[in-house]
Amino acid sequence: MTIRKRLLSLGLIPTLIATALTVGVHTADAQTSSQADSALTWDDPFYSPPENVPAAGSLIRTQPAPQLLNVLGPDFPGYAEKILYSSTTIHGDPVAVSGFTIEPANPWQGAGPTPTIVFAPGTRGAGDACAPSKGPGFIGQYDPQAEALGTNYEIPFYSAASLLGMRVVVTDYIGLGTPGQHTYVLHTEEAHAVLDAARAVVPEGSPVGLFGYSQGGGAVAAAAEHHQSYAPEVNLQGTYSGAAPADLAAVIGGVDNSSIVSVLAFAYHGWGERFPEFKEPFDAVVNDRGREFLASNRDSCIGDSVVRWHLTDTRTLTTTGESMAEAAFRDERIVELLNSQKLGQQVPSAPIFVATGGNDDLVPSPQTTQMARDYCALGADVTYLDEGVPELTPGMKVGLNHAGGMLTQAQPAAQWLADRFNGVPTTSSCGTF
Repeated sequence: MTIRKRLLSLGLIPTLIATALTVGVHTADAQTSSQADSALTWDDPFYSPPENVPAAGSLIRTQPAPQLLNVLGPDFPGYAEKILYSSTTIHGDPVAVSGFTIEPANPWQGAGPTPTIVFAPGTRGAGDACAPSKGPGFIGQYDPQAEALGTNYEIPFYSAASLLGMRVVVTDYIGLGTPGQHTYVLHTEEAHAVLDAARAVVPEGSPVGLFGYSQGGGAVAAAAEHHQSYAPEVNLQGTYSGAAPADLAAVIGGVDNSSIVSVLAFAYHGWGERFPEFKEPFDAVVNDRGREFLASNRDSCIGDSVVRWHLTDTRTLTTTGESMAEAAFRDERIVELLNSQKLGQQVPSAPIFVATGGNDDLVPSPQTTQMARDYCALGADVTYLDEGVPELTPGMKVGLNHAGGMLTQAQPAAQWLADRFNGVPTTSSCGTF
């Protein structure tokens, strides 16, 4: 049964389409009515970049986006907008990036001006349908061509921050929603996308915190590292980085034969768009099933890729019987590229809260812990948390230990960021772990 048939049997496709047709769209740069009408199709012109992309950190256009906390418009709390803004690739080329903002649903009760949390999403997938800003109410959407279902599973965290009186900014990352391949876990580009989202929409001087788990944890840690050199004007007060894929060479082995093994294909396509040589060692060894694995995950979202490929051992995808990690590590160019993106090599410019659930079955806890230790060695202000959760599914990497941390760390992370906004002194964990 195809993904489309599964969804039809559950009644999800009609629901999503019907909801989309009831949501009005208007753009702040006065798009024509025909453009607005076509925004209800899978190729929304809102996401098309202008011919000349402005300087990084510029707001290109906005579009009202009714959502759960506000369906009444800009005169009411919790108003939300889609945003298109400018950033730069790892090679320094200008690029348009999409995302969204949610204004506070309640007044900020803390010290100083209204703060902003920039959220870096966890893994959504590789196709445009996976972009968090797409779909009615930021909940998700289905792409019938790619048979890909995007789900914005972190929307409760965004809503909670808005209800606490904080401005919310969410990036879709480069190439997720907008043209081009999403450069999955290419940390430098993710850092640019996070920091430029803040530069594009946050009032000058307003306090900013960064929040991310899993892919997002790596993105915000990278942003904290690049802050001073790339966007020092952002008033960064603190960063929460949960389950960060800090050492990608270690993470490749962690996700193999797991529920999310498809992320290897996400990285293959994304990194391959910036560095064509990245694909070569994989292309040289994949068998027919391996080629199907790579092709089917070019535009898939994490949910449908899990359905298709969960617990696949990548040794079954090669002609040599090697895993994809083994094939990659034989190529010095790949090792060099992966090491160039290793986190913990630059000091974050503001306090950082690094957390792992312990016994993470997808993003290995030891490499996240090592990132925190590396930050300490560089003189950073590090708060560290290892929740010490025991292995929930020994011998089978289904993701329970990984996913659980996203839920259990959300409240302490939000409180930690609120403390930074309120000027509460930090207590460094360096030397204790």
